[in-house]
Amino acid sequence: MPTKKWYVTPVGREPSASNPKIPDILNANEQAWGDLHGVSQLVRFAFEGGECTGVFDAVIDATPTAPSSWNPEAFASHLFLDDLVRSSFKLEIAESTYQLHQGFLVGLLSKPPSDLSDIQARQDVFRELLDCPDIRRDMENAYEALHKLRTNLEGPSPDDTNSVSRKFEVLAALRDCVESFAGGFAGSRSKLRLLHETGVQHRADAGYEQLLQLLDLEQNMATVDVRLRLGIDGHVQKVQLLAVEENRKNQLLPGVCWRVWQRLMKLARGHRYSDREIVVSLLHEVFAPLVDAVVTFLALLGPIEFYLAGLGFRDHAEKSGLGTCLPDVVAPPDSQVGVGRVLEGVFNPLLFLQETKVVPANVTLDRHDALVLLTGPNSGGKTRFLQAIAIIQCMGQAGMFVPASKANLVCAPALYVSLVEEVDAGQSEGRLGTELSRIRKLFEELKPAGMAILDELCSGTNPTEGEEIAEMVISLLPKLHPQVFVSTHYLGLVQRLERERPVERLEFFEVELDLENCPTYGFVRGVAKSALARVLAARLGVTWEELGRIVGLGG
Repeated sequence: MPTKKWYVTPVGREPSASNPKIPDILNANEQAWGDLHGVSQLVRFAFEGGECTGVFDAVIDATPTAPSSWNPEAFASHLFLDDLVRSSFKLEIAESTYQLHQGFLVGLLSKPPSDLSDIQARQDVFRELLDCPDIRRDMENAYEALHKLRTNLEGPSPDDTNSVSRKFEVLAALRDCVESFAGGFAGSRSKLRLLHETGVQHRADAGYEQLLQLLDLEQNMATVDVRLRLGIDGHVQKVQLLAVEENRKNQLLPGVCWRVWQRLMKLARGHRYSDREIVVSLLHEVFAPLVDAVVTFLALLGPIEFYLAGLGFRDHAEKSGLGTCLPDVVAPPDSQVGVGRVLEGVFNPLLFLQETKVVPANVTLDRHDALVLLTGPNSGGKTRFLQAIAIIQCMGQAGMFVPASKANLVCAPALYVSLVEEVDAGQSEGRLGTELSRIRKLFEELKPAGMAILDELCSGTNPTEGEEIAEMVISLLPKLHPQVFVSTHYLGLVQRLERERPVERLEFFEVELDLENCPTYGFVRGVAKSALARVLAARLGVTWEELGRIVGLGG
């Protein structure tokens, strides 16, 4: 009588330390993953039936990121990156919409890699997905399999009745992951080829062969031949069992003699024993050597989501009639050399939240380190345009498609954005004092080629003093050779700077107006002649006549 060991689960056996080999498809220079031992324990616990909704979050925490010099505190809240991801990044596959891990994507946008090779590696993946529909389908199939695996693991704790079927669903999802990876990406020339290699490697494992046998056992334990006798009314009158043929090709199915012996032993101990229980005990033996494979595939869910979300952003923009591109990103040149900046078809994707018409704008500069001064009326699009410039830099350096039909970028070692006034009940300074503190910190930390976006510079004080401080900032910032965009309502100051040219590398753009002095939300070279406050007041009904009528009615 052969001795069957597969389905006997040793009591008290400690799981071995997990050390899966996970490919890095986000960075050219492979980064080390964090400690995954805790993730392996969560996976085991989840398979046993424990409520475990944090498996994927634990994997995200261990995902390696490329070295970055950016400090998210200097810009993230002003760019509303959470809202950007929620409104503009869509992941839809075969008419099914999947919820993205928002924190993971925000983290990649706010901490872009400093090394150009990492940016280029991500762009290569996006280009391949765009140029090769088959590889994109492979990516989508892989994501669907990964999502099913995660869902089955993180599902609610099942009752005893459904626990076996749930475990089979987990193993079936793991099989689908292996097959989708091994069967896809074979022709890839980007980092995605690592996904194919990972699938092939796991398909060759001995543990995977046992997984296939167990799934076959669940679906094909035996073939039963029956004969049915039907009455004149079409109902079954008699069922005759002709033959039962067990699936003897499956090595995991114990022989008849062995099963009878096991039943007798169980009965002697006061227990009942069924063929189903043999399968139950097999589940844990088959799953144990596959924990590293599960961790590996779950770890790839985030990076794959990054690329599919990027494609989703591009698709969403195109449906709205807006162009996107993978920008040309170059290293910062020597401070004495300027690199041209071309931004065409620029739009602010945050406007998707408002469901308003988005009007693209263009800006072309001879030097990347020019200081650009924007002037024009309120509600002319200056703040939204500045926001778009910063978002383009974020997404471009993250290696993604950017909200512009064409873009040439210089890799910025830091990003500083001041667009909205944050109210803090505990701040010791007023609005101007807080802004001046930020300006001092900007000068202390800004490096050559660093980008600074400043909206309504020094507007928190009287015009005379505000102009003096603004002129000082505008005059000194170019000495650091940064990339700077500034909007201001100090039209007299900007007109004088344009006329006298006391500062090098200043560029002037104003809000474009139509024949009726209404903003087109485009920008042209020059300085605004008026803030058009009276025009705006008239449009909003703030005139002597309108307010006087209201006062008269109130009396």
